[in-house]
This record gives sequence, C-alpha cells and structure tokens, in this order.
Amino acid sequence: MRLQGPFAFIASVTLAATSVLAHVSLKTPCVRYSPFCTGCPALPAGQSLDYSINAPIGTNQYVSQPLCKYTTPYATPAVTWSAGETVTVEFNPHAAIHSGGHCSFSLSYDGGKTFVVVHDELRYCFLGAKPSALVNTAAILSYSFKLPESLPSSDRAVFAWSFINSSGNREFYMNCADVAINGASSGSFSGPEMLIANYGPNSPTIPEFNGDYGTGIDLFNSRKNITVYGNGAQQAPASPVQGSYGKPQPSSIDGSSAVATLPAIPFMEPTPLAPLPFVETSGSAKPTMVPAPLVTSEAPAYHGYAAPSTALFTTVSTVPTSLPAAASDGYVAKSPHAASKCVKHMKS
Repeated sequence: MRLQGPFAFIASVTLAATSVLAHVSLKTPCVRYSPFCTGCPALPAGQSLDYSINAPIGTNQYVSQPLCKYTTPYATPAVTWSAGETVTVEFNPHAAIHSGGHCSFSLSYDGGKTFVVVHDELRYCFLGAKPSALVNTAAILSYSFKLPESLPSSDRAVFAWSFINSSGNREFYMNCADVAINGASSGSFSGPEMLIANYGPNSPTIPEFNGDYGTGIDLFNSRKNITVYGNGAQQAPASPVQGSYGKPQPSSIDGSSAVATLPAIPFMEPTPLAPLPFVETSGSAKPTMVPAPLVTSEAPAYHGYAAPSTALFTTVSTVPTSLPAAASDGYVAKSPHAASKCVKHMKS
C-alpha cells in the first residue's frame, strides 16, 4: 500500500529521523539497553531496549540524554576484567563515523559521576589514519588495550566509550557498560578525567576539524588528573608533581598530559598617599614634624588577608623655633617656607 497525503509526510520524516540517528555504538562489552548486543544481563524493571542507541547524547547547543544515556545499571555486570589485562572493545558495523575524531575509554568507580580515562584513540578513531576526504564508513571497528595494573577492585564499575566527531553537527557520543574489575583491594588509579565537550551550551565546543585533526587536542592535553578508589569510596584530585605547576605532566596512559595550576593568590595594591600639605605663613617659626600618638583601631580584613597599613597625615599649628631638637624625631621639613608641620599617624 502506498501512503498518501499527511501519512506519507509523517513516514518520510520518521525515516529521515531514523537515518540521522544511525551513528555509532558499542557492541562489546554489552552497553546498557542496547538491542544490538548479545549476552547482556536482564533489563532492569521498567526499562526497555533503545533502538536509537547509536544516537549522540547531545550537541554543542543542547543536552538530549544524561551521561551514559541511561543511569540505571544492570543488576549484574556484563563482563569481568582484571587489572593489567588486555581487553578488546567492539563497535556495531552499522556505523556512521563522521570522518572519525577523538575517542576515549574510561572507568567510573562512583556510579557514573566521575570517569577516569584508561585509553585514548585521538584524531583518527575508527580510521587509523588521516582520511583524504570526508568519510562515513569505519575502517576500524575494534580496539584492544591494556588496562592499568593499579586499577582498584570493584564489582560495580562503569566502563564508558565517548566520542567527538570530526565532521557534521557538533555532537557528543557516549555508551556505558556495567563491569566488574578484579584489581588491588586497596588500590587507586590516577589519570586524566574524561573530557566532555559539545554537550550543551555550558560545555566547551570543539568545532568541525575541516581536515585539521589536531582540532580539540589542546582540551585533551589540559584535562585535570583525578584519582579513583575501589567501590567509589573516595574521589579526589591527584597530586601534581612538585615544582611543575602549570606545565603539562605525562599521564599513565598513551602519553597524554594533564595540567595542574596553583590557585591565584589575591593581592591588593596599597593606596598611594596624598602629598604632604604645607601652608605658607609669615613669622620666624620654622616647620618641624613630630610623630603623633599611634592610632589603635584595626584595619578590616580583605579576603582573609590583613589590609596594608595606611599613613594618615594631618596639618597642625606651627611649632616655636625653641622646640627641643629631640621633638623633631629625625624628620626634616620639605619646604623652608612652610609654617605648618605634618603629624604622621600610623595604624597599629
């Protein structure tokens, strides 16, 4: 039967939308709610398979789904890995790879709130080399890499693949699989935090590469280092190497680097003092400067720092020439004709 009128229009729009959403997704390990994976755990109660699992979770303009796409984990892990093991991840063959781009593979030990990168495939993910033109067909659909040997144990870890495409709409892709890790019982692992870009207006935008596959690499090189602990017990920034603040530091994976910087220390410039006031008068008296009693009021605090002392100057009446020399306290008048003296008040 041939559809006509508004039904034909609706069908064409649906088909177009389905084609747009046919991008790329993980096949192994089994990601949450994918209909294209095999050997997956049972779906959590109330959840259903997602036939748009290949779609991005957002663009540089909006967020369409949360990180991982789905936040309710499987009841049991899809796979068990061991620290130091070489693992292989595979992608579904019905993939539109948008001329490759930047892929990261990460682990979370706090239920998907924070992800530490264990492997990067930057620039030419799905391709292996720079293409001569725009391409949508993958040349590589699997990657093997060694897990860090210092990974802590967890029976509820989350493995994530994230992808920033080279061409087309500025999108952010992410799939997550529930995994168990056999590692050190009290171990920890430090590495770069997963970069989130092109994911709503509050995230950094990585523009189309337009043939420059170094686009966005600066953001990857400036990822902060974090430390993860088994079963999400703790999550804290990793300590930078002493004496290397502000300089890229090698991470434990793929020669990537992270930047650590010292916080800026507030500084308040002292207010310049006004010139000493002198008044010309007649007479035989000569100006003499004598210190006044100390002012004992405290200066207010400034962002936790004491405000700098401020000298206050006041003009007083002339002093007879017969004033004892000791009263001048070593001060010298700046003008031979001035008939006033200045008293310097110092804050305690």
